Amino acid sequence: MIILDKPYVSTLLSSTLQQLGTPVLKIGDVQIPEEEKLALLEEALFFEQLEKSSAPLLFNSENGLAMLMNYLPESKFAEWTSLFKNKAEFRRRMTKIYPSFYFREVSIQDLYEIPLESIPFPIIIKPVIGYSSVGVYRIDCIEDWHHTVEKLKVDINDSASAYPNDVIDSQTVILEELIQGDEYAIDAYFTKEGKPVILNLFKRMFANDKDMSDRIYYTSKSVLRETLAPISDFLERLGNIEALASFPLHFEVRITKEGQVVPIEVNPFRFAGIGTTELGVHAYGVDVYDYYFNQLKPNWEEKIEAMDNAIYSFLCAEFDPSISLELIRAVDHESFKQQFNEILDYRYMDYKEYPIFSVVFFKHHTFDENKRLLTLELSNFISLYEPQLV
Repeated sequence: MIILDKPYVSTLLSSTLQQLGTPVLKIGDVQIPEEEKLALLEEALFFEQLEKSSAPLLFNSENGLAMLMNYLPESKFAEWTSLFKNKAEFRRRMTKIYPSFYFREVSIQDLYEIPLESIPFPIIIKPVIGYSSVGVYRIDCIEDWHHTVEKLKVDINDSASAYPNDVIDSQTVILEELIQGDEYAIDAYFTKEGKPVILNLFKRMFANDKDMSDRIYYTSKSVLRETLAPISDFLERLGNIEALASFPLHFEVRITKEGQVVPIEVNPFRFAGIGTTELGVHAYGVDVYDYYFNQLKPNWEEKIEAMDNAIYSFLCAEFDPSISLELIRAVDHESFKQQFNEILDYRYMDYKEYPIFSVVFFKHHTFDENKRLLTLELSNFISLYEPQLV
Protein backbone atom coordinates (compact mmCIF):
# COMPACT_ATOMS: atom_id res chain seq x y z
CA MET A 1 0.00 0.00 0.00
CA ILE A 2 1.27 3.47 -0.82
CA ILE A 3 0.34 7.11 -0.17
CA LEU A 4 1.25 9.50 -2.99
CA ASP A 5 1.64 13.23 -2.46
CA LYS A 6 3.61 16.20 -3.72
CA PRO A 7 6.19 17.15 -4.70
CA TYR A 8 6.80 14.43 -7.31
CA VAL A 9 5.61 11.06 -8.60
CA SER A 10 7.81 9.50 -11.28
CA THR A 11 6.76 7.48 -14.30
CA LEU A 12 8.69 4.49 -12.92
CA LEU A 13 6.84 4.62 -9.61
CA SER A 14 3.45 4.82 -11.33
CA SER A 15 4.35 2.01 -13.74
CA THR A 16 5.54 -0.29 -10.95
CA LEU A 17 2.39 0.33 -8.91
CA GLN A 18 0.27 -0.51 -11.96
CA GLN A 19 2.10 -3.79 -12.53
CA LEU A 20 1.83 -4.81 -8.89
CA GLY A 21 -1.77 -3.65 -8.42
CA THR A 22 -0.72 -1.82 -5.26
CA PRO A 23 -3.55 0.00 -3.41
CA VAL A 24 -2.93 3.75 -3.71
CA LEU A 25 -4.13 6.77 -1.77
CA LYS A 26 -3.69 10.03 -3.65
CA ILE A 27 -3.42 13.21 -1.57
CA GLY A 28 -4.44 16.57 -3.01
CA ASP A 29 -3.63 17.52 -6.58
CA VAL A 30 -0.28 15.77 -7.00
CA GLN A 31 0.41 14.98 -10.67
CA ILE A 32 0.61 11.21 -11.29
CA PRO A 33 1.56 9.72 -14.67
CA GLU A 34 -1.24 7.44 -15.96
CA GLU A 35 -3.19 7.98 -12.75
CA GLU A 36 -6.28 6.35 -14.24
CA LYS A 37 -4.48 2.98 -14.34
CA LEU A 38 -3.74 2.90 -10.60
CA ALA A 39 -5.72 1.02 -7.93
CA LEU A 40 -6.89 4.21 -6.22
CA LEU A 41 -8.81 4.01 -2.93
CA GLU A 42 -10.80 6.58 -1.00
CA GLU A 43 -9.09 7.87 2.13
CA ALA A 44 -11.25 6.14 4.75
CA LEU A 45 -11.21 2.81 2.91
CA PHE A 46 -7.44 2.96 2.46
CA PHE A 47 -6.78 3.33 6.18
CA GLU A 48 -9.43 0.75 7.04
CA GLN A 49 -7.64 -1.77 4.84
CA LEU A 50 -4.23 -0.70 6.15
CA GLU A 51 -5.28 -1.29 9.75
CA LYS A 52 -6.49 -4.82 8.94
CA SER A 53 -3.69 -5.71 6.55
CA SER A 54 -0.10 -6.83 6.96
CA ALA A 55 0.79 -5.39 3.53
CA PRO A 56 3.93 -3.22 3.31
CA LEU A 57 3.31 0.54 3.57
CA LEU A 58 5.25 3.24 1.72
CA PHE A 59 5.07 7.00 1.12
CA ASN A 60 6.70 8.82 -1.78
CA SER A 61 6.86 11.99 0.36
CA GLU A 62 6.71 12.98 4.00
CA ASN A 63 3.80 15.34 3.39
CA GLY A 64 1.23 12.63 4.18
CA LEU A 65 2.65 11.43 7.49
CA ALA A 66 0.25 13.59 9.52
CA MET A 67 -2.70 11.77 7.94
CA LEU A 68 -1.24 8.45 9.07
CA MET A 69 -0.88 9.79 12.61
CA ASN A 70 -4.49 10.99 12.63
CA TYR A 71 -6.02 7.73 11.40
CA LEU A 72 -3.85 5.25 13.29
CA PRO A 73 -2.42 7.12 16.30
CA GLU A 74 -1.88 3.97 18.40
CA SER A 75 -0.25 1.91 15.66
CA LYS A 76 3.37 0.91 15.16
CA PHE A 77 3.28 3.15 12.09
CA ALA A 78 2.59 6.18 14.29
CA GLU A 79 5.11 5.14 16.94
CA TRP A 80 7.96 4.82 14.46
CA THR A 81 6.98 8.01 12.65
CA SER A 82 7.06 9.99 15.91
CA LEU A 83 10.41 8.52 16.88
CA PHE A 84 12.29 9.02 13.64
CA LYS A 85 10.80 12.32 12.49
CA ASN A 86 11.80 13.96 15.77
CA LYS A 87 15.58 14.25 15.58
CA ALA A 88 15.95 15.02 19.28
CA GLU A 89 13.98 11.93 20.31
CA PHE A 90 15.99 9.87 17.84
CA ARG A 91 19.24 11.10 19.41
CA ARG A 92 17.94 10.21 22.86
CA ARG A 93 17.26 6.64 21.69
CA MET A 94 20.66 6.41 20.03
CA THR A 95 22.46 7.07 23.32
CA LYS A 96 22.25 3.30 23.82
CA ILE A 97 24.80 2.96 21.00
CA TYR A 98 26.48 6.40 21.16
CA PRO A 99 26.43 7.39 24.86
CA SER A 100 28.90 10.30 24.53
CA PHE A 101 27.38 11.96 21.45
CA TYR A 102 26.61 15.65 22.14
CA PHE A 103 23.19 17.06 21.22
CA ARG A 104 20.82 19.63 22.66
CA GLU A 105 17.21 20.54 21.86
CA VAL A 106 16.52 24.30 21.88
CA SER A 107 13.53 26.47 20.98
CA ILE A 108 14.02 29.13 18.32
CA GLN A 109 13.34 31.82 20.92
CA ASP A 110 16.08 30.52 23.23
CA LEU A 111 18.81 30.52 20.60
CA TYR A 112 19.76 34.06 21.60
CA GLU A 113 19.85 33.22 25.31
CA ILE A 114 21.88 30.02 25.29
CA PRO A 115 25.37 30.35 26.87
CA LEU A 116 27.60 29.89 23.85
CA GLU A 117 30.62 28.86 25.91
CA SER A 118 28.73 25.66 26.78
CA ILE A 119 28.58 24.55 23.13
CA PRO A 120 31.40 22.27 21.86
CA PHE A 121 32.01 23.87 18.45
CA PRO A 122 32.03 22.89 15.61
CA ILE A 123 28.38 21.82 15.57
CA ILE A 124 25.45 21.26 13.22
CA ILE A 125 22.19 23.14 13.81
CA LYS A 126 18.92 22.08 12.15
CA PRO A 127 15.15 21.85 12.76
CA VAL A 128 14.10 19.05 15.12
CA ILE A 129 11.61 18.03 12.44
CA GLY A 130 13.02 18.71 8.99
CA TYR A 131 13.27 17.70 5.35
CA SER A 132 16.18 17.66 2.92
CA SER A 133 18.79 20.28 3.89
CA VAL A 134 16.33 23.05 4.78
CA GLY A 135 17.69 25.01 7.74
CA VAL A 136 20.79 22.84 8.18
CA TYR A 137 23.98 24.76 8.98
CA ARG A 138 27.47 24.09 10.25
CA ILE A 139 28.76 26.52 12.89
CA ASP A 140 32.49 26.39 13.55
CA CYS A 141 32.89 29.00 16.28
CA ILE A 142 31.11 31.46 18.58
CA GLU A 143 31.73 34.31 16.14
CA ASP A 144 29.57 32.58 13.50
CA TRP A 145 26.64 31.95 15.84
CA HIS A 146 24.36 34.99 15.46
CA HIS A 147 24.83 35.32 11.71
CA THR A 148 23.99 31.65 11.16
CA VAL A 149 20.96 31.74 13.45
CA GLU A 150 19.54 34.61 11.41
CA LYS A 151 19.99 32.63 8.18
CA LEU A 152 18.37 29.60 9.80
CA LYS A 153 15.30 31.64 10.75
CA VAL A 154 14.96 32.96 7.20
CA ASP A 155 15.20 29.43 5.78
CA ILE A 156 12.52 28.11 8.10
CA ASN A 157 10.18 31.01 7.39
CA ASP A 158 10.66 30.61 3.63
CA SER A 159 9.95 26.87 3.80
CA ALA A 160 6.71 27.32 5.71
CA SER A 161 4.72 27.87 2.50
CA ALA A 162 6.18 24.82 0.72
CA TYR A 163 6.02 22.20 3.50
CA PRO A 164 3.49 21.42 6.25
CA ASN A 165 4.43 21.80 9.93
CA ASP A 166 4.79 18.06 10.41
CA VAL A 167 7.51 18.03 7.72
CA ILE A 168 9.49 21.05 8.94
CA ASP A 169 9.24 22.31 12.53
CA SER A 170 9.56 26.09 12.72
CA GLN A 171 9.76 26.27 16.52
CA THR A 172 12.51 23.93 17.72
CA VAL A 173 16.03 23.07 16.60
CA ILE A 174 18.67 20.58 17.61
CA LEU A 175 22.35 21.30 18.12
CA GLU A 176 24.61 18.31 17.67
CA GLU A 177 28.29 17.62 17.40
CA LEU A 178 29.82 17.63 13.94
CA ILE A 179 30.43 14.08 12.74
CA GLN A 180 33.69 13.92 10.81
CA GLY A 181 33.82 11.49 7.90
CA ASP A 182 32.32 10.55 4.55
CA GLU A 183 28.54 10.83 4.25
CA TYR A 184 26.17 8.27 2.73
CA ALA A 185 22.45 8.05 1.99
CA ILE A 186 20.80 4.64 2.13
CA ASP A 187 17.40 3.23 1.18
CA ALA A 188 16.51 0.07 3.07
CA TYR A 189 13.70 -1.84 4.72
CA PHE A 190 13.16 -4.31 7.53
CA THR A 191 11.31 -7.47 6.53
CA LYS A 192 8.30 -8.86 8.38
CA GLU A 193 10.78 -10.96 10.33
CA GLY A 194 12.85 -7.88 11.24
CA LYS A 195 15.78 -8.55 8.90
CA PRO A 196 17.37 -5.44 7.29
CA VAL A 197 17.67 -5.24 3.50
CA ILE A 198 19.71 -2.53 1.75
CA LEU A 199 18.26 -1.36 -1.58
CA ASN A 200 20.37 1.72 -2.40
CA LEU A 201 23.65 3.17 -1.23
CA PHE A 202 24.75 6.63 -2.39
CA LYS A 203 27.71 8.78 -1.38
CA ARG A 204 27.28 12.52 -0.91
CA MET A 205 29.58 15.16 -2.37
CA PHE A 206 30.33 18.54 -0.80
CA ALA A 207 31.76 21.66 -2.42
CA ASN A 208 33.43 22.71 0.86
CA ASP A 209 33.19 22.28 4.64
CA LYS A 210 30.23 24.68 4.89
CA ASP A 211 28.24 23.10 2.05
CA MET A 212 24.99 21.56 3.33
CA SER A 213 23.23 21.29 -0.03
CA ASP A 214 21.91 18.07 -1.57
CA ARG A 215 23.30 18.85 -5.01
CA ILE A 216 25.16 15.64 -5.91
CA TYR A 217 25.10 12.04 -4.72
CA TYR A 218 26.73 9.15 -6.55
CA THR A 219 27.29 5.41 -6.45
CA SER A 220 29.75 2.97 -7.99
CA LYS A 221 31.33 -0.43 -7.51
CA SER A 222 33.83 0.96 -5.02
CA VAL A 223 31.15 2.78 -2.97
CA LEU A 224 29.19 -0.44 -2.59
CA ARG A 225 32.18 -2.64 -1.83
CA GLU A 226 33.54 -0.27 0.83
CA THR A 227 30.33 0.38 2.75
CA LEU A 228 27.76 -2.41 2.43
CA ALA A 229 29.17 -4.42 5.33
CA PRO A 230 29.50 -1.64 7.97
CA ILE A 231 26.11 -0.16 7.10
CA SER A 232 24.49 -3.60 7.30
CA ASP A 233 25.97 -3.96 10.78
CA PHE A 234 24.52 -0.58 11.80
CA LEU A 235 21.06 -1.59 10.56
CA GLU A 236 21.23 -4.78 12.61
CA ARG A 237 21.92 -2.75 15.75
CA LEU A 238 19.17 -0.24 14.94
CA GLY A 239 16.65 -3.04 14.38
CA ASN A 240 17.59 -4.69 17.66
CA ILE A 241 17.00 -1.47 19.63
CA GLU A 242 13.61 -0.65 18.13
CA ALA A 243 12.32 -4.11 17.07
CA LEU A 244 11.62 -2.82 13.56
CA ALA A 245 9.63 -4.96 11.09
CA SER A 246 7.85 -4.25 7.78
CA PHE A 247 9.49 -0.83 7.88
CA PRO A 248 11.02 1.10 4.94
CA LEU A 249 13.46 3.93 5.63
CA HIS A 250 15.80 6.43 4.06
CA PHE A 251 18.69 7.34 6.32
CA GLU A 252 21.98 9.21 6.29
CA VAL A 253 25.17 8.27 8.10
CA ARG A 254 28.79 9.30 8.27
CA ILE A 255 31.63 6.82 8.49
CA THR A 256 34.60 8.11 10.47
CA LYS A 257 38.27 7.50 9.67
CA GLU A 258 38.20 4.82 12.35
CA GLY A 259 35.37 3.03 10.51
CA GLN A 260 32.58 3.87 12.97
CA VAL A 261 29.13 4.35 11.40
CA VAL A 262 27.33 7.30 13.04
CA PRO A 263 23.73 8.07 12.02
CA ILE A 264 22.70 11.58 11.02
CA GLU A 265 18.97 10.93 10.70
CA VAL A 266 16.38 8.31 9.78
CA ASN A 267 13.36 9.15 7.61
CA PRO A 268 10.45 6.72 8.09
CA PHE A 269 8.29 5.03 5.46
CA ARG A 270 9.97 6.53 2.41
CA PHE A 271 13.03 6.27 0.20
CA ALA A 272 15.19 9.08 -1.23
CA GLY A 273 12.96 12.02 -2.15
CA ILE A 274 11.67 13.48 -5.43
CA GLY A 275 12.44 10.24 -7.24
CA THR A 276 16.20 10.32 -6.63
CA THR A 277 15.96 6.81 -5.20
CA GLU A 278 15.73 5.68 -8.84
CA LEU A 279 19.46 6.24 -9.39
CA GLY A 280 19.78 2.59 -8.36
CA VAL A 281 17.84 1.48 -11.43
CA HIS A 282 20.48 3.04 -13.68
CA ALA A 283 23.49 1.92 -11.63
CA TYR A 284 22.67 -1.67 -10.66
CA GLY A 285 19.12 -2.44 -11.77
CA VAL A 286 17.27 -2.16 -8.45
CA ASP A 287 13.72 -0.79 -8.64
CA VAL A 288 13.19 -0.10 -4.93
CA TYR A 289 9.40 -0.10 -5.27
CA ASP A 290 9.34 -3.58 -6.80
CA TYR A 291 11.91 -4.93 -4.34
CA TYR A 292 10.13 -3.48 -1.31
CA PHE A 293 6.55 -4.43 -2.14
CA ASN A 294 7.64 -7.95 -3.15
CA GLN A 295 10.02 -8.15 -0.16
CA LEU A 296 12.99 -8.99 -2.39
CA LYS A 297 16.66 -8.79 -1.44
CA PRO A 298 19.35 -7.75 -3.94
CA ASN A 299 22.19 -10.20 -4.45
CA TRP A 300 24.85 -7.54 -4.04
CA GLU A 301 27.76 -9.75 -5.05
CA GLU A 302 26.10 -10.44 -8.39
CA LYS A 303 24.96 -6.82 -8.80
CA ILE A 304 28.46 -5.44 -8.23
CA GLU A 305 30.04 -8.01 -10.51
CA ALA A 306 27.64 -7.07 -13.32
CA MET A 307 28.24 -3.30 -12.98
CA ASP A 308 30.59 -1.37 -15.25
CA ASN A 309 33.29 0.92 -13.83
CA ALA A 310 31.32 4.13 -14.32
CA ILE A 311 30.23 6.61 -11.66
CA TYR A 312 26.44 7.04 -11.51
CA SER A 313 25.17 10.31 -10.04
CA PHE A 314 22.14 12.48 -9.60
CA LEU A 315 22.11 16.25 -9.35
CA CYS A 316 19.36 18.30 -7.71
CA ALA A 317 19.29 21.73 -9.33
CA GLU A 318 18.20 23.83 -6.37
CA PHE A 319 17.77 27.58 -6.41
CA ASP A 320 19.68 29.86 -4.12
CA PRO A 321 17.30 30.32 -1.15
CA SER A 322 17.67 34.09 -1.46
CA ILE A 323 15.80 34.03 -4.81
CA SER A 324 12.05 34.44 -4.52
CA LEU A 325 10.28 31.78 -6.60
CA GLU A 326 7.73 34.39 -7.69
CA LEU A 327 10.47 36.32 -9.48
CA ILE A 328 11.59 33.41 -11.68
CA ARG A 329 10.45 33.96 -15.25
CA ALA A 330 12.04 30.97 -16.99
CA VAL A 331 14.70 28.26 -16.81
CA ASP A 332 17.05 27.54 -19.72
CA HIS A 333 16.88 23.76 -19.52
CA GLU A 334 18.58 23.21 -22.88
CA SER A 335 21.68 25.15 -21.86
CA PHE A 336 21.74 23.33 -18.54
CA LYS A 337 21.62 19.95 -20.27
CA GLN A 338 24.77 20.88 -22.17
CA GLN A 339 26.69 20.78 -18.88
CA PHE A 340 26.47 16.97 -18.81
CA ASN A 341 28.36 14.49 -20.99
CA GLU A 342 25.94 11.56 -20.65
CA ILE A 343 22.44 12.17 -19.30
CA LEU A 344 20.51 9.05 -18.28
CA ASP A 345 17.31 10.89 -17.36
CA TYR A 346 16.43 14.59 -17.13
CA ARG A 347 13.40 15.48 -15.04
CA TYR A 348 11.67 18.84 -15.06
CA MET A 349 10.50 20.02 -11.65
CA ASP A 350 7.81 22.57 -10.76
CA TYR A 351 10.03 25.48 -9.75
CA LYS A 352 7.00 27.71 -9.19
CA GLU A 353 6.14 25.66 -6.11
CA TYR A 354 9.46 24.18 -4.92
CA PRO A 355 12.99 25.66 -5.04
CA ILE A 356 14.34 23.17 -7.58
CA PHE A 357 14.11 23.19 -11.36
CA SER A 358 15.38 19.73 -12.34
CA VAL A 359 16.75 16.39 -11.20
CA VAL A 360 19.39 14.94 -13.51
CA PHE A 361 20.63 11.35 -13.54
CA PHE A 362 23.97 11.08 -15.32
CA LYS A 363 26.95 8.81 -15.89
CA HIS A 364 30.69 9.43 -16.22
CA HIS A 365 34.04 7.73 -15.72
CA THR A 366 35.99 10.29 -13.67
CA PHE A 367 35.11 12.73 -10.89
CA ASP A 368 36.02 15.76 -13.01
CA GLU A 369 32.43 16.31 -14.14
CA ASN A 370 31.02 15.97 -10.62
CA LYS A 371 33.57 18.40 -9.21
CA ARG A 372 32.75 20.98 -11.89
CA LEU A 373 28.98 20.57 -11.46
CA LEU A 374 29.27 20.83 -7.69
CA THR A 375 30.34 24.47 -7.95
CA LEU A 376 28.40 25.37 -11.12
CA GLU A 377 26.50 28.65 -10.71
CA LEU A 378 22.90 27.58 -11.31
CA SER A 379 21.60 31.15 -11.39
CA ASN A 380 23.17 31.40 -14.87
CA PHE A 381 20.36 29.19 -16.15
CA ILE A 382 17.41 31.17 -14.83
CA SER A 383 15.92 34.50 -15.84
CA LEU A 384 14.01 36.76 -13.49
CA TYR A 385 11.19 39.21 -13.93
CA GLU A 386 12.26 42.82 -13.80
CA PRO A 387 11.20 44.41 -10.50
CA GLN A 388 8.26 46.76 -10.97
CA LEU A 389 8.63 50.34 -9.82
CA VAL A 390 5.69 51.66 -7.83
